[in-house]
Amino acid sequence: MKFIIIAPGYDDNAGGIVVLHQLCDRLNLLGHESYLWPFFKPALNCTNPFKTIYLFIKYFRKQIKYGFKKNYRLNTPTANYADLEGAVIVYPEVVVGNPLRAKNVVRWLLHKPGFNNGGKINFGTNDLFFYYDKAFDDSRYNKYSNNHLHIISQRSDVYKITNPDTREGTCYLLRKGYKREIEHNITNSILIDKLSHKDTAKVFNQVQYCISYDTYTMYHIYAVMCGCIPIVIPEKGITKEQWQPNEENRYGIAYGFNDVEYAVQTRPLLLLYMEKQERESNESVIRFVEKCQTYFDL
Repeated sequence: MKFIIIAPGYDDNAGGIVVLHQLCDRLNLLGHESYLWPFFKPALNCTNPFKTIYLFIKYFRKQIKYGFKKNYRLNTPTANYADLEGAVIVYPEVVVGNPLRAKNVVRWLLHKPGFNNGGKINFGTNDLFFYYDKAFDDSRYNKYSNNHLHIISQRSDVYKITNPDTREGTCYLLRKGYKREIEHNITNSILIDKLSHKDTAKVFNQVQYCISYDTYTMYHIYAVMCGCIPIVIPEKGITKEQWQPNEENRYGIAYGFNDVEYAVQTRPLLLLYMEKQERESNESVIRFVEKCQTYFDL
């Protein structure tokens, strides 16, 4: 069975991109044929040669400027056009339409549909949907509520407690919440958005709290792993249960400034839950393959 995952070049600081590359790697480790397809690489379309030429020029300019970065610790070969034949194409939810004109299409909801691409949603009626987190599932598109595909990258080599002593102050992250109103005193508060993982871990070991304006990010977990308390700034009108319907995903994290005691009390539960998630990652990918085989009759 062959899979092609559409993904941007590898970026260690972008969780969605990381798991797309990791899915390719894990599928190959499990013995399946799996490739990456560069996000902006167009399909061949002989019926519209002028548009195809334009898209290729645009693509090659991006390639010259940015290249297609990979994590070479992962088994992530790049697909060519011959590989498209008969493959299951995995699109992240930000892809509009079916640019590769594939027959077998999977949509992996790595965030709420439309959140990261200006509300543009154009899914096929026969697409098979999976969600990374229950909070991203959408019954308007996904008919199968148990189609959970979750791969966790814990980075425990970087994120760990190196300062068991007194901490003080705050850091904060904006990331996908960069348009939101700042609700804490940023004087002497450290913005970590553009820091490397190594430097971010140092900050997490220095401060007591991490204020997050991005409501869904792995950095909440990274903070907990370093002994820092993450405080998510709630979105207006969104309750704690609506934010994370699965309580296990709330462990160790404060949803608002008045929720810190809960975060402290449930931190040990989060660490146990992370061990469970690591064990379940491969099981999740195996179930993903089985569901694709059945759905697409491959």
